Amino acid sequence: MGFLDKLLGRGDDDVATPTEFSPEAVRPAVSELIGALSALADAMDVEDAPLSNPGWRGRIRDLRNASGSLRVMARNPAFTRDDLFEVLTTVRPIYRGAPPKDFAHLAELNERVIAAIDGLYAAI
Repeated sequence: MGFLDKLLGRGDDDVATPTEFSPEAVRPAVSELIGALSALADAMDVEDAPLSNPGWRGRIRDLRNASGSLRVMARNPAFTRDDLFEVLTTVRPIYRGAPPKDFAHLAELNERVIAAIDGLYAAI
């Protein structure tokens, strides 16, 4: 208990204790996110994709890198919550909310990524 806690009359009861982290408990959610990211990247990397757009290529690379980082992390049988959060900071869907018209064909896969991210945070 710090000085400010004493001053405000808060005891040790007010200190939140983090729940115990289990890599095995979150492994299914990690696997789902890996699959969702890979499926979205594959759908974006098709013949008629805007290949001349460097931003589009960069987003595909970001999705593949995040998926690869999650795979490497998941191979470690004793990865930690911090390891997971470090990788999760690099994961982002291509949009949130209503799909822009240019991304409408990717809406289902993007929603799968969003659901997998949310599911993983819920499992932590």
